[in-house]
Amino acid sequence: MKLFVALALACAMTGLNAQSKLSKEDTLHLKHMSEADRAGVEASKVASQKASQPEVKKFGEKVAAQHTKMLEEGKQLAQKKGVKPDENVDGKHKKNLQDLNAKSGDQFDREYMEQMVQDHEGVLKMLQKIAQEAKDGEIKALAQKGEPAVRAHLDEARKLRASLNASAGGTAKKK
Repeated sequence: MKLFVALALACAMTGLNAQSKLSKEDTLHLKHMSEADRAGVEASKVASQKASQPEVKKFGEKVAAQHTKMLEEGKQLAQKKGVKPDENVDGKHKKNLQDLNAKSGDQFDREYMEQMVQDHEGVLKMLQKIAQEAKDGEIKALAQKGEPAVRAHLDEARKLRASLNASAGGTAKKK
């Protein structure tokens, strides 16, 4: 019985030590990836309901599904590492969601696609930085795993934005 207790205590301490070895930067990396995925999911859920163009609605559905999967993978890793990411959208993205919800029709579609381009540009840079700078191999791998999907979303978002801008007379921003 004493051996069992000693082994259980040793295993628990090893787990605590593994969690405490996660650097402050890597903890922030996990939280930032979670925030980005959550924001993508929430904005895209709105788009899948409110978009007026079928291709924008389809894009929103795809982004919501893929970022939901990425969010779940990040949650599992965070839990394994002893990190509790926020369950809410951060302030900047909450404001963006409010702005999106206030729009409708073509104006909504253009605004959503502009946000998706800007957000995915930022997320891609963030993932590339994490993939290079993370000390924890699993966090580095998660960032590397997310890059192709984010890059594909960015490419598609740019094409859809350009198409919407062309049909609107090119009045929206282009990058």
